[in-house]
Amino acid sequence: MQDGTSILRVQVSTALGALPVEGATVTVSTAADETGGHQLLYSVQTDAGGMTPPMELPAPPRSASLTPGNGRPYALYTVQVDHPNFTPQAALNVTAFSGIPAVLPIALTPLPENAAVAPQDLTATDDPQALSEEG
Repeated sequence: MQDGTSILRVQVSTALGALPVEGATVTVSTAADETGGHQLLYSVQTDAGGMTPPMELPAPPRSASLTPGNGRPYALYTVQVDHPNFTPQAALNVTAFSGIPAVLPIALTPLPENAAVAPQDLTATDDPQALSEEG
């Protein structure tokens, strides 16, 4: 991984993280701009372990965090997770730091029996999303 990029993987599960969700569609886009628009960067499927493939995302160089006033030392992204048997989830303001691989855990809630559509849940609103470092 080079300076100015970050690697994000998304771990999708259910039952309080106990069961991986295979075949979930995970989309990653830029955070909303001033017009509310997003740019789609990735659309991938989770594997049998509920994990996405690694996704390389642009992030400000590490040097941006060394001097005050250089702006945010991280990039913000939106992650959407969909599966036909679960309530869709969106994580807003997911942070990406240059040179730091991360895993974003997303827990899905099964749809009630006989329900065809469920409202979307948000895992974060205004604050940057907490990630765990991949190691």
